[in-house]
Amino acid sequence: MTTQLIRHLSSETVDLTPALAAEFATMTASLTERDMDPKRIDMLKKRVLSGRALAFNWAKIRVGSTGDVLRGNGHHSSTMLAGLNGSFPAGLKAHIDIYEVDTPRQIPIVFRMFDSRQSARTVADVCGVYQMTVPELRNVPRDAARKAIEGVAWHRGRIVGLPNPKGDDIFDLFNDPQYHDFVQMVGRIYSRKKTGEFTPPVIGAMWAISEKHPLGIVEPFWQAVAKQGAGNDDKHPTTVLDAWLVDSANAAPEKRPSQMEVFRACLVCWNAHRNNKPLERIGKFDPKKGFPELE
Repeated sequence: MTTQLIRHLSSETVDLTPALAAEFATMTASLTERDMDPKRIDMLKKRVLSGRALAFNWAKIRVGSTGDVLRGNGHHSSTMLAGLNGSFPAGLKAHIDIYEVDTPRQIPIVFRMFDSRQSARTVADVCGVYQMTVPELRNVPRDAARKAIEGVAWHRGRIVGLPNPKGDDIFDLFNDPQYHDFVQMVGRIYSRKKTGEFTPPVIGAMWAISEKHPLGIVEPFWQAVAKQGAGNDDKHPTTVLDAWLVDSANAAPEKRPSQMEVFRACLVCWNAHRNNKPLERIGKFDPKKGFPELE
């Protein structure tokens, strides 16, 4: 029979008030608590004031050998809430658990059970949740959908100069219908194993071209680039671009082209393709000249 190192004594969900936040913020802390991080405080404050806060999970730990009752979880959130003063929102909740251990030596075990690294939500997890809320995109491979929307966002921010949502909010772009067909196309082209060199500037160029031309014209070009170009024709624009992107991805970090160079290279090869011209080389990017006009 397994010996229970942590005993769960009680749970309750309560209304959060300034008094309760102050009580938790000033409790004697267990020695396992993390140092106060102003960035985490700021993140939590923005979450609360933007109306995105879920119930806070707080905990007390009773140590049997000493009789001490310590704060086991909720350091940052209670401190943040206690500092809101007159802007304390109504309707917040806290879920409070009380645990018991025999000795202080067992407190780290409790600490490790909160927000373990293995359980943390990754960027890919968050991206997938946003994607799955859009019925038209549910059949797109998740890694490809993420690549597509990150490429769109790169083009919006770096080329067009539009403001992008911050952090994981960027994946709300999945809800914009103008990107749906493009995301589906990238899903047919991108492969983590075979097209790892398709970075945001490459996908951004793909989107820029897609804004000007029907996807039925755009997709065959990128399908060819994804499959090593036009075979033995080493001067075909798709072959040249594929080789250039692969070489760039495999180069030493200090020799890799900038994101703007990558974007330009894609446009140069697309224009050669549209004009049915062989391509000797891509050439160097001159920031003063900017990018070629899309054919």
